Amino acid sequence: MTTFINNPSLPNYSKARVISYWLVTAFLGFELFYGALWDFNLLNKGYVHTILNHLGYPLYLANILAVSKVAAAIIILAPGFRILKEWAYAGVVILFLGGFVSHLIVGDGPGQFIWSLLFGLLALVSWKLNYRTDLIRTE
Repeated sequence: MTTFINNPSLPNYSKARVISYWLVTAFLGFELFYGALWDFNLLNKGYVHTILNHLGYPLYLANILAVSKVAAAIIILAPGFRILKEWAYAGVVILFLGGFVSHLIVGDGPGQFIWSLLFGLLALVSWKLNYRTDLIRTE
């Protein structure tokens, strides 16, 4: 019986890479779902609206971001959906790096922008560790 780790159609993918991918991706998925709860104003009421006001964005953007985060998390964590995963990863990287740049533009310090940068990098690491991205490039 061929297992996911020992699949001969997946050359050069070590067990460590697969485990690293799932750890990083699970954490990214958690952040997206948890962030959506904040954006929907279910947790820490008013915090996201305060940040959006500070950055100069309209408050309805929080709901758009929340729906986008939930959709991206579902696609990234679900098996299959190769092309949709690429789009989801692109959207997540744009989301977090856009937050990073927004905080820089208004003059916020590292305490405000570091998390956006780190989660953007986390999304890039998850994308790079995903063996399916190599399959898309070769098709």
